Order: sequence, then C-alpha cells, then structure tokens
Amino acid sequence: MRNTAKSLAATFAVMAAAVVTALGVTAAPASAAPSSAQYDTACNVTYSYISGGSHHGAGEVNYCRLWGGSIGVRSAPGSSTLVGTVSSANINWFRGDTLSSTFCSGSYCNDAWAFTEADNGNWGWVPEVYFSSSNTSWDPNLRACASQAGLCAPF
Repeated sequence: MRNTAKSLAATFAVMAAAVVTALGVTAAPASAAPSSAQYDTACNVTYSYISGGSHHGAGEVNYCRLWGGSIGVRSAPGSSTLVGTVSSANINWFRGDTLSSTFCSGSYCNDAWAFTEADNGNWGWVPEVYFSSSNTSWDPNLRACASQAGLCAPF
C-alpha cells in the first residue's frame, strides 16, 4: 500500500513540475539535491541480495546514492543519538524506511528515515534528506519498514 502511495506521490511531483515549467517559473524545486549530487533516482529499483558480513547476515537491500560527506547514523528515527556514520563517497545499502520527525540539513528537510548498518557495524537510521534525489520526500524504491516483519531490524 505504501509503495502505491509513493508511486502516486512521485507521479504528482512530476506533474507539478510540468505545470511549474509551463507557467515559466524558474526557481528550483524544493526537492532538488545540490547539483553535484543529482541522479535520476537515489535507490536502485530492484532489491539486491548481499552475503553475510562481519556484522550482518545475508539479506535483501536497496543500494542508494548519498551526498553530504560522512553522514550520522542515529539510534532511532528522529533521534539525535549517533551510533556511527556512513560515508557518502560510496553507494550505501539500506533495508527499508519509515516516516518520523523531520530532519533538516541546510535548506533541505525530510521526515523519512532509512535503516542500515553504520561503517562501524552498529545498526541505525539515516535521514533520507541525504539521499541524492529524495531530499524532501521518501525514496519510492525502498520498502516500507511496516510492510514486512523484521525488515528494519539487524540481520
């Protein structure tokens, strides 16, 4: 159900952008990432299967592009408690996402949070404001945490 809502939201955003363009408004949309970080989509459309690592088991993930340097991974959605970081120099994998408190980085704000493993092996949540194309909304390619029991838990 949530993926359908995400698809509808994405379709509406495209339609709204077309209307703005037709009206001759030239301001950048609020969802635009910094120009050096723009991609067609932040997360891959299909799930990838990863093998077990030193801190996690095997399972399905989405790979997502990030911007913003070393990004803090928080203990819970909306929390300010850091449990580690992920580097945006590489594409990072995520298990799913959920909505929570709004997080802002500069002028970009978002209430979506994605679950992943930090570089230090701790599990936590990254504000999707750091996703390269989802700065003000959830990423339509990530599964909703509530859609599958245990999806957004360490594996």
